[in-house]
Amino acid sequence: MSGQKLKLTDFKASNGNAFLSLVIPAILAVSGILLALSDTPLLYWAGQFLLSFFFLQTFILLHECAHLNFFKSRWLNTLFGHFFGLLSMIPFFTWQHMHNLHHRWTGWRDKDPTTEKTVEPSKSPVMRTVANVCWFLFIPIFYIVYKLSNYWNLLKIKRFLNPKKFKTSTYHVAVYFLVYVALGYFLGAFLISLLAPAFLISLVWKELVILTQHSHIDIPLSEGEEVRPIAYKEQVQYTRSFYVNAFFARHFLFNFNLHEAHHAHPGLPAYWLEKVALGVPREPRYITWFKKAKSMKGEDYIFRTSKHTGKFF
Repeated sequence: MSGQKLKLTDFKASNGNAFLSLVIPAILAVSGILLALSDTPLLYWAGQFLLSFFFLQTFILLHECAHLNFFKSRWLNTLFGHFFGLLSMIPFFTWQHMHNLHHRWTGWRDKDPTTEKTVEPSKSPVMRTVANVCWFLFIPIFYIVYKLSNYWNLLKIKRFLNPKKFKTSTYHVAVYFLVYVALGYFLGAFLISLLAPAFLISLVWKELVILTQHSHIDIPLSEGEEVRPIAYKEQVQYTRSFYVNAFFARHFLFNFNLHEAHHAHPGLPAYWLEKVALGVPREPRYITWFKKAKSMKGEDYIFRTSKHTGKFF
């Protein structure tokens, strides 16, 4: 089936497919917790590894629910969206609306709120050194800044959302913060022992996934000019997919790697994305991206593009 002939009405949201997608995360969560409760170090760290991948999945599932097309009904998407948002430590409401703006403005690097700060490297030698060292040592500073600046920073959110949505964003940020404070107060020591190492490891996995999608691609700048949003199917050139084993991609990554197809058809549930054929090369393999990206300085990979470095994927 070609991307041109794909009809969204032929591939509707399905509660059955959505709940089936949650089976593997549930298995990882339960088995990871049981192992993490062990007094045996080897079993404990095996549990932390499983839980770290579960936390990566909660981030991906937050993304899917925010498009309101993972489940058939809006209330199920919202309910599970908040559940995965709490597990990801990203407020569902702010993610949903800032992410929608990302889809609207993909293709204009300085208009997209999630990429506007990547237009040029910091003028500070210290900050550039920090970026390079963190990238080399797998310290996920880029993901952490991305998460905090786009979904928790109310000053930034206020610039992009209307007053009503901003008021709701403030409420949701406050509620999420209070939930974490309450959990820390009543269960802090237990949760730190059980989940903290896994969550910290998951930050590395998240960075190594999301930085495949739009970083180091030659995306134009509006430079203050009045520009129109780029049509979804034309956003493919400003987006990168990566490829791994098809079973792993579908059942463990929920096709989150097929980012070109997702931008071409953002209303399509993730479990149908492999049906989309865009007529573009199925590359890079993940390992190819990983080797080339990690061979570069952090400041080059994040803040410069292939136009500047000549390195393509």
